[in-house]
Amino acid sequence: MYNFNDLRAASILGMTAMLLACSNSDDQPQSDNAPTIHEQAIVVDAHAHPKPGAAEALNLGEKTGTFELDFITMQEGGLDAVFFSLPMLRRERTGLPDPVLILEDVGSLKQEVARLGGMAEVALSPTDISRIHQIGKRAVVLSVEAADPFEGDLGVLEQFHEAGIRMITLPSDPITTRRQLRGDDGFLLLNEFGQQVVTEMNRLGIIIDISHADDSLQMDLIRASIKPVVASHSCARALNDAPRQIPDSIIRALAEEGGVISVTFYPGHISSLYPDSVVTLADLVDHIDHIVQIAGVDHVGFGSDFLGSENHTVGLESAAGLPGITRALLDRGYARADIEKILGGNLLRLFEAVLANGPA
Repeated sequence: MYNFNDLRAASILGMTAMLLACSNSDDQPQSDNAPTIHEQAIVVDAHAHPKPGAAEALNLGEKTGTFELDFITMQEGGLDAVFFSLPMLRRERTGLPDPVLILEDVGSLKQEVARLGGMAEVALSPTDISRIHQIGKRAVVLSVEAADPFEGDLGVLEQFHEAGIRMITLPSDPITTRRQLRGDDGFLLLNEFGQQVVTEMNRLGIIIDISHADDSLQMDLIRASIKPVVASHSCARALNDAPRQIPDSIIRALAEEGGVISVTFYPGHISSLYPDSVVTLADLVDHIDHIVQIAGVDHVGFGSDFLGSENHTVGLESAAGLPGITRALLDRGYARADIEKILGGNLLRLFEAVLANGPA
C-alpha cells in the first residue's frame, strides 16, 4: 500500500526537477540550438554564380581562396541547394550572351556536376532537392541571368526547359515597351512578346525572377503571371533607398500572389553607407525582419549573389558563414518553423507551385 506522505514528497521532488529544467532551458541562449536547426533544415540559395570571372576553369570540387561557393564550402555552411545562374562569368565575354552560349554553359556545368557525382547532383524539382539532401549531397538547380536570353525567339524557352533550366531572371529590354508620360521619363510595360514569355514560362514551370526589372515592370510581371514569382537577389528599399531594391508596395504585391523575396548578401545592396561603413550579417537580418513585418514570414528567403567578388558582408564572406543567419534569427526570437521557411522552405514551396500542372 502507497504511503501518502511518500507520494507527496516524490511529487514535490518531480515538480522541483521540472522547474529547474525549465529554468536552465530559459537561461540557455537560443542560438545554442542553431547548429541542429541549420543541419536539419533544407537550406537553399536562390541566386549565385558557379564561378568568378577571374577563374580559368570551372572546378566546384576544390576549395580555393577565389571561390565563395563550391561544393566543399556549401557542405561547411550547410547549404543544401543552389540556383546557379548562367552564363558563367568569364572575362572574355563582353557582348550580350545568346541562347547558344547559355546552353553551352549548361552543358559545362552538368559535366562538372557529373564529374563530382559523389558530392552533388542536378535537381529539376523540390522533390529532387529533398532526395539529394537526404543522401548528403549538394543540389544544383540551373538558372539564367542574361541581358537577352531569348533573342526574340520564344522557342528557346522549350530548349531551356529541356536542358534543365528552372529559373530565369527576366531582363527589361526584350520584353517591354516604354510608356512615355508628359514631364517624366516614362515607365516600362510588358509588350506582346513579354506577355508570351510569361505565359510560356508559366506553362513550362520555369520560375520568373523579377530582381532586375524596374518597379513598373515588376508589378506587371506579378500581375501577368498565374504562378508566384521570385525576387532572387534583392533587398528592401525601405532600408536602402536605391532603385535596385524593392519597395514595400511591390513586396506586398509579390507576397499576395505567393511570391518570395530573397535578400542578397552584396553589402552595397544591404546598405547605402557602403563602402564608407562596414556592413554586417546583422544588417542583412534587418532586411529579413522588415520583409517579415511587411509581407509575413512565408515570403522571404536569401539569394547570396556570390560571384567571386572581393566585396563582402562581414560574416558572409562565403557559404560557410550561412549558419550565422540561423543563429541571428534565433537570437531575434524567430521560431524554428519560421527559420526553416526562411532558410529554404519558402523557396521550395514557390518552386512546387510553379511546377504544378506543368510539363514534367
